[in-house]
Amino acid sequence: MRQKPVSIRTKKRIQVILVLVSLAFAGLFCRLTWIQLFKGNEFESLAFENRFKEIPINARRGVIYDSKGKPLAISVMTDSVVAYPVEIVKAKKVEEVAGQLAAILEMDKASLVERINKNSKQWFMYVKRKVTEEQASAIKALSLPGIGFQEEPMRVYPKGSLLANFLGFVGTDNNGLSGLEAAYDSVLSGVPGKLMLELDHRGQNIPDSTQKYIPSRDGQSLVLTVDETIQYILEREVKIAVEKYNPEKMGILMMEPKTGRVLGMAEYPTFDPNHFNDYDQKSWRNFLISDVYEPGSTFKTVVMSGALEEGVVSLNDHFYCGGAVKLPGGTVRCWRSVPHGSETFVQGVQNSCNPVFITIGLNMGKDLFYKYLNGFGFGKKTGIELSGEATGILVPQKRAQELDLATMSIGQANAVTPIQLLTAFCAITNGGNLMKPQIVKEIRDGEGNVVKTIEPEVVRQVISASTSEKVLKTLEAVVSSGTGKTAYIEGYRVGGKTGTAQKVMPGIGYSEKEYIASFMGAAPINDPQVVCLVVMDYPKGPVHTGGAICGPVFQAAVKDVLSYLQVPTQVEPEKVSASSLEEVTLLDYTGMTVAAAQSQAASQGLSTSIVGAGGQVYAQLPLANTKMLKGGSVVLYTKLPKTAETMQQIAVPELTGKSAEEVLAIAAEYNLNFELSGQGVVMYQQPSPGVMVDVGSKVTVGLEEPLATGASGELAGP
Repeated sequence: MRQKPVSIRTKKRIQVILVLVSLAFAGLFCRLTWIQLFKGNEFESLAFENRFKEIPINARRGVIYDSKGKPLAISVMTDSVVAYPVEIVKAKKVEEVAGQLAAILEMDKASLVERINKNSKQWFMYVKRKVTEEQASAIKALSLPGIGFQEEPMRVYPKGSLLANFLGFVGTDNNGLSGLEAAYDSVLSGVPGKLMLELDHRGQNIPDSTQKYIPSRDGQSLVLTVDETIQYILEREVKIAVEKYNPEKMGILMMEPKTGRVLGMAEYPTFDPNHFNDYDQKSWRNFLISDVYEPGSTFKTVVMSGALEEGVVSLNDHFYCGGAVKLPGGTVRCWRSVPHGSETFVQGVQNSCNPVFITIGLNMGKDLFYKYLNGFGFGKKTGIELSGEATGILVPQKRAQELDLATMSIGQANAVTPIQLLTAFCAITNGGNLMKPQIVKEIRDGEGNVVKTIEPEVVRQVISASTSEKVLKTLEAVVSSGTGKTAYIEGYRVGGKTGTAQKVMPGIGYSEKEYIASFMGAAPINDPQVVCLVVMDYPKGPVHTGGAICGPVFQAAVKDVLSYLQVPTQVEPEKVSASSLEEVTLLDYTGMTVAAAQSQAASQGLSTSIVGAGGQVYAQLPLANTKMLKGGSVVLYTKLPKTAETMQQIAVPELTGKSAEEVLAIAAEYNLNFELSGQGVVMYQQPSPGVMVDVGSKVTVGLEEPLATGASGELAGP
C-alpha cells in the first residue's frame, strides 16, 4: 500500500517540536555550564554543609589579675548537656529522657518535651549550658539515648563581689556584657574553635566517619592597676558607712596622682558577678564613671587652682562674707547662716565660704573660667577604658551669665562624674599634669609573657607646679584647721576639701532634704601618693555634711592604704602611738548647768575651770567641736556680775541665731558693750565667739531676716 505523503502542517509541527527540544537542551546546557563554571564552588559548599555539621568550641577567656598578680577573674571548664533529637525520637524515648533530665536539671518536663519534638529532625541542640559537676555526674550515670556532653569554659570570679562593678560579667556565650569584661572583650575572648562531624542523609552520625577538630585559641590576660588589698580596704569602709548612714548610693575612688592609675573603686549597691542574674540591674552600674552629679564644694579646688594660676587671687588676699551675694537674676547665699565676715583667702578655703569663691569666679570671668573647665577635662570623657562612661554636663559657655558663674564657682549648675572630678584633682596635686585614668598596665599571652605594657599617659599640663604646691598647702589647712578636720590622719600631712550639695530633682529643682555628701583629699601633702574621693548619695539621719560623714571614711581608708603601701610616717612613731596624745572633740557645754558641764567634761578626760558665780554656762573656751588632748582644761563662763572688778578679760558669748531681746538679756549679765544693728536674728558678730576681750569692750552684732531658700540660693556647703 502506498504511504501517504506528510502534510505540510505536520511538518511544521515536527519542526516546532524539534526547535523546542533543541532550545530546552540548549537551556539545560547553559544552566549546567553556569552551575559548573560559576556556581560550582557554592553548591559544593552547600553539599558539604549538609553533610558536615560544626560544633563551636569556645575559647577560654584570659585571666584578669590585680596589680600583684592575684586572679580576680578566671575561666574553668565545665559540662553543657546536649541532645541529638533524631536519635531520641528514633528510640521513642522522648518522654522518658525529658522526664529524667528535667528532674536532675530542675527544668520543666513539658517544655523540654516540646523542644525535643520541635527539633525532631535536627541532629543537635543544647539542653542546658554549663551545669554543675553533680548534675553532670548524675546524667552520665543514666546513659540516656541521644544525650551527650560538650565541655565549655565558664567564667568564675573567685573573690565574689570584690570589684564587681568594675570587672562586670560575661554571658552564657562567654562574651563580655559589662564593665572591664565588655571593654576588653576582644582581648580576653580569644578565638573559638570547632568540631566538624560527617552525617548521613537523616542527620545521624556515620560510624568511623571523617571528623575534623580545629582547636580554639585562648584569650590574652590583663594585669590591672587595681590592688586587691586596697580594694578590700575601700569596700570594708563602704560597708561600714552604708550600715551607719543607709545612703542610696556610695562610692570610694582612689588613684595614684602622678600616674593616673586607679588603685581601687568600691561601690554600693554591688552584686556577685558569679550570679549576676540574681540581682537588680541597677546594682550592676558603675556609677563612679556613669552617673553625674553636682559636686558642691569639692569643685572649689578647681576654681582656686585656675584663679591662682592666672593671678586672679593670691594666698594673702582678703575677702568679706556678708552671708550672701546678690546678682542679676538671683541671690546666692553662704552655706552658713552666720556670715564669716572678714577673712583671708586661705580662711575662705578653710571655711568653704561661698561668697569668697563667688567673688573669685566672677573676677576670673567667663573665658578664663571655661579655660580651666575644659583644661581639667570637664564636659568630656576621661578616656578610662570602661564601658558606660558619661561626659558630664556643662552650662554652655555662650549662654553663661553672672549668676551661672557664681553657682558654678561653688560646685553647682555643672554636673560631673566622680572619675572626672578625681582625675582633675590628680592634676591639681601632681604638679599640674592631667593624666588619662589607667586601669590596665599589662597584657599577657596564655604563657604569661608580656605582650604589651601600658604606660601612664599625660593628656596636657593644666597648671604649674608652683600653683599645685600652693593649692596643696591651702588644702592642708582645710584638714588641720577648717571643715575637713575629720579627715586628719595622725602621722601624715593630709589635705582635702569637703562638699555638701543639695540633689537636683528632675522637674522640681533642688531637694530640701536629699544631699550628696563628699570628701576629696590627698596624702601625704608634701609628696602625694594617693588621692581619694568619697561620695555618699542621700545619707539618712540628722547629719549629712561631707566633713561630718565622708571625712572619717576618707581618714580610715587612706590611713590603712598608706600603711599598706609602707609610706613612712612624718612624726616619730612613739608619738603617734602615745596614749598621752589621745584626742577628744569638745562638746557644746553652753546652756548646761555648771554641774552637768563638769560631769560631761570629766567623762571626756578633761578638767574644768569656772569663771563667774552663776549656775549656768554661757560660753566656753575652747569652742565646741574643737579637738584637744585628754587631760586638758576647759574654761566655763557663767553669769558674771557687772561689778566684778577682779575680772580683767571675758570670753565673747555665742550669739548666733538669737533675737535682739535674747541678746539684750545676755548683755545684762556681761561687762561688755553690745552694739546692735538691723532686725531679725543675729547673723554676724565681731569679735567671734570665744575670743577673750577686755571687760567693757565693744561687740558689734548684726541682725538680719533669714534668707528665703530659692533656686538660685541653694546650699553648697562644707
